[in-house]
Amino acid sequence: FQFGKLAIQSTVSTLGTVAIAAQAMTNILENLNGVAAIGVGIGLMTVVGQCLGAGRKDEVIYYIKKLSWLAEAAIVISCLTVLALTKPITLLGGMEAESADLCFKMVIFITITKPISWVLSFIPAYGMRAAGDVKFSMITSCCTMWLCRVSLCVYLCRVWGFGPIAVWIGMFADWTLRAIVFSIRFHGRKWLNHHIID
Repeated sequence: FQFGKLAIQSTVSTLGTVAIAAQAMTNILENLNGVAAIGVGIGLMTVVGQCLGAGRKDEVIYYIKKLSWLAEAAIVISCLTVLALTKPITLLGGMEAESADLCFKMVIFITITKPISWVLSFIPAYGMRAAGDVKFSMITSCCTMWLCRVSLCVYLCRVWGFGPIAVWIGMFADWTLRAIVFSIRFHGRKWLNHHIID
């Protein structure tokens, strides 16, 4: 994962100071709008562990679905809040007008795309990992990151001359593919068959 991030940062670093500044601020804001939903995912791991410890697999399914909806609400509210605060933050941060405008456009893109696929690409995986399905989640996450996030970003930047928005196009593609794979895995229920406790 760290090597993938390095590859993306290396690509962005070739785009000039305006793009670098815009991408740095956008990255911070994107991390901020995901904090609440990640908290829901971490809480879900505890809930799933408790349910499996009590032998209630049906409740595992119920709580993963329920907390996924809660995470979706958190993502929507967080994204809209961050979008509303983006211009004041870039102003307080003393960003140049061009960088601030580019940052705002990327935050708009994130606000539109993140609620579509982020929850399905992360929240069910928290529950499945808590049920012992760690290997599948790790392999899937690594593969989608390299296939979409890194490869697409580098291709769009270096071949088609996209700016830092290429990072977020790659990220959205990563989330979408991961959401599809994890949704199929979740509905297959095979992940519930792991034996965790003797």
